[in-house]
Amino acid sequence: MKARITNRPPQNRLALPLVGKIKCGYKDERGIPHSADWFIPSGKYEGLFREAYGENPSTIRIVFPSDDASLCCTEFYEYRDDAGKLVATGDGETFKVWNGREYQEFSAEEHPTLMEGLANKYKSKTGWQVTLTLNFIIPEVRGVMGCWQFRTKGAASSIPSIRDAYDAMLESNAKVAGVVFDLSVKFAKSQKPGQSSRYPVVSLTANESRENLEKVMEARKPIMIE
Repeated sequence: MKARITNRPPQNRLALPLVGKIKCGYKDERGIPHSADWFIPSGKYEGLFREAYGENPSTIRIVFPSDDASLCCTEFYEYRDDAGKLVATGDGETFKVWNGREYQEFSAEEHPTLMEGLANKYKSKTGWQVTLTLNFIIPEVRGVMGCWQFRTKGAASSIPSIRDAYDAMLESNAKVAGVVFDLSVKFAKSQKPGQSSRYPVVSLTANESRENLEKVMEARKPIMIE
């Protein structure tokens, strides 16, 4: 008897589980959010991340598990009300909108004023936002096999930098899976007149230098217990 169902329909999902998330921000003891120019792990295996990279890494090495951008590098519109509830999400052509019972699919072609209509119906301080989500493996985080996730709403900074680097590699190399990338973060200063604020900008750079490849290969070796 076989151990798996045969002729299963293809599933549009990651083959590896999500084991943690990476952020470049935190909340202090009073609950006030702060930006950071280093990556902060969360989840059950955050301790393994810190074993590999310490407390304040500004660059980590990542590998995408698939060439499918819908699994590894997605970019969507999101609309949340003032309570933080997800009202709608979509790619500009197809949207899923909460109708009070479930998320219902709508076509922007058939409903050209959908985005404007939702913005008028639901109060939101942030309005429509673009969110980019990355799912990737961190080879140097040893002891657990799974994907980590990073999300950003930096529509004018982090999103184009990450998206363009991902797409350029896919176009020139015909693949991204298995390629070693540096995911890096640093502060940038606002260029708006009268403002001195700064914000983190995350970038993605293919880096298969000897040093990077050696570190990834070393991470693949079995863990030896003394």
